[in-house]
Amino acid sequence: MKLIQFPPELIINIFLELELRSLLRCRQVCRLLRDIIDGDVRVQYKIELAAAGMEDGPPSTLTASERLRMLKTRQEAWDKLQWTGRGEMPMSQGGVWELYGGVLAQGESARTLAFKQLPSKIRGIEEREWRIEDVGVNIRDFGMDPAQDLLVIIENKEDRNGMTCAVHFKSIFTGEPHPAAPRPATVTHIPKRGRYSYTIQICADTVAILMTSGDEDHSELLMWSWKTGARRLHITGNDLSSFAFLTSRYVLLTSLPTMELDENNVFHGDDPRLFVIDLERMSARDAIDFSDIDYLCAFHYPALADSFATISISLRSDPAPNWRPAPALRVPFSVAREDSRLFVITLWVVEGNMHILPFISLVPAATFLAHVAEAEAEAADARARVFAWAEWGPRGSRFIPAPPTHTSVWVCYVYGSTFAMSVRQGAQRVVLTLDFNPLGVRRVQERQAAADAHALGQGMDIVDDAEHPADEGVIEASLGTQAGAGAGADVGGQQVHPHAALVTDERLFRPTKIFREEVRTALPYAVRKTPPFNVEGEGQFDAVMISEDSLVMVSSQSHIRKYRILSF
Repeated sequence: MKLIQFPPELIINIFLELELRSLLRCRQVCRLLRDIIDGDVRVQYKIELAAAGMEDGPPSTLTASERLRMLKTRQEAWDKLQWTGRGEMPMSQGGVWELYGGVLAQGESARTLAFKQLPSKIRGIEEREWRIEDVGVNIRDFGMDPAQDLLVIIENKEDRNGMTCAVHFKSIFTGEPHPAAPRPATVTHIPKRGRYSYTIQICADTVAILMTSGDEDHSELLMWSWKTGARRLHITGNDLSSFAFLTSRYVLLTSLPTMELDENNVFHGDDPRLFVIDLERMSARDAIDFSDIDYLCAFHYPALADSFATISISLRSDPAPNWRPAPALRVPFSVAREDSRLFVITLWVVEGNMHILPFISLVPAATFLAHVAEAEAEAADARARVFAWAEWGPRGSRFIPAPPTHTSVWVCYVYGSTFAMSVRQGAQRVVLTLDFNPLGVRRVQERQAAADAHALGQGMDIVDDAEHPADEGVIEASLGTQAGAGAGADVGGQQVHPHAALVTDERLFRPTKIFREEVRTALPYAVRKTPPFNVEGEGQFDAVMISEDSLVMVSSQSHIRKYRILSF
C-alpha cells in the first residue's frame, strides 16, 4: 500500500514523527503531500519550531494553533527587535551576579542574594522577585539553575594552614540545603595557596567549577555530581584557561600555552587550541595534569604572526546542553538543546609587548559535534585526532573583530544560536544580534528572494548583497571601520526586505597582520540591529547581555548602576 493511499490523519501522524529534513522532502514528492503538510497546523508548528531553533514545551491546555501563533509572534518580535516591555533592576554593591535560565540574580551583601525572574509577555512568563536574606555562609561566588531549583554557592574558608573551598548545594527559592543533595549538601576542595576567581557551570547533575589563580598562574577544573557528592573530574595546569560543556558527555577546554618574547620581538610557543575531552573516558581518573590530558580531539586555530601572542582565551555558551525551563513556568516552547547552541570564543592577542587586539570566533555546536563524531569513529586506534584550522574553521566558523564594549566581565552575551553585542554609531549606541541558526538563515534568504522578486515586479532597484555586504554596512561601520551598505526597497512606505541583513559569503578577517597567512571564514548568519539609543540617555550602558526572552543593558559606572531589561 502506498503512502498516499493512507487516510490523511494517519499520514499526518507519520509526518509528526519525522525529523525536519525528511518532512520537507516529503513535501516535495507531490501536490497531495504538500497540501497535507501545508494544511495541518501541527505539522506547520513542527516546521516553524525547527526554523526558529526551538522545541516544543510540556503538555498544557494550549492547542497547536495557539502555540504556532505565539511562536510566530515571538519570531517576529526578535526578527524586528521590537520588545514588548521594559524594566529596571538596581545594581547592588555585592560584587557577584548571575544571569541564567531567565533569572537575573545578584549579591546584596556577604550573605544576601536577590533574584528577578525576567518576564515574557509572549511566552506567558510573569515577573517575580524574591530574596534570600541569609544563605548561611559568606558568598565568594555563586551559580544557579532555576529549572532544578539549584543554587551553588562557593565559600572560601581560610586559616593558618591555607584555604578550603566549600561548595554548597542549596535551593534557589529558600536558601536551604537542596533536598536532592546528600547531607550536608556540601563538597570541599583544598587548592594551592592563591587568590582565585571562579567560573561555575551546571549541566544536569554535574556542577563544574574552574578555579583560576591570578597571582600563581594556576588553574583547577573540578566536577562533582551534586546529587551524590561524588567527584567526577579534577584537572590542574597552567595552560587551562576556560571550558564549556559541548554535551553532557563532552567538554571543550581552551589551551593558553606560555609564549616567550625574544630580543627581536618574536614570540616562541604554541598557538591556541581547543580540546574535547570525554567524561566517560576520564571519570575514573584522579588529579590529571592538563599537559597529560587524554583528549578525544583538538581544534587548532590558524598560526599567529611572529610578533603576536595569545594572552587570554574565554569560551562561552548558554544554556547548558539538554537544559529545559522549569516545568512550573509551563512555557509553550523553548530554545532547542545541544546542536543549536553557539560557542563564542574570544581571543585576546598582544603585538610585541604593547597593543592588545581582541577578536571573536563564533562556532556552532554542530561544527564541533560533526568532527567529534569523526574522532569517535577513529578512537579505536587510541590516537587523539587533531583538526587543523583548514579542516574545521573556514566553513564551520566566523571570525569578527571584537567591539570596544566586548567584556570579560558581563559574559552572558550568547544564548542559543544568537550572539549579542553593543556598538557605537557616532553619538549613539545600538545593539546587534548575530543569529547562526542555519534554518533561520535559510528562511531570511527565502524572504529576501521573495522581496526582491516583488521589487522587480514594481520596477524598483535591488541592492545586491554581494556588492554591499551586510556586515560591512552594519557591523564594520558600527565598529568605526569600513562603511557602505544599501537598504532594501520600499513599497508604499513599507520596508520590503526583512529586518535581518544576511552575511553568507566568505570574508577576509582584518587586520590581516595578526596571522601568518590570510584567514577567511564563511559560516552564514543573520544580523539584526536595534534602533539607536542616545548616549546621553538610554545609551548609557557598558555592555549587553541576552537571555531567552530579554536583552539586558548593563550600566556599571559609579553615577549610574543598573540593569535595563528589554523583554520580548
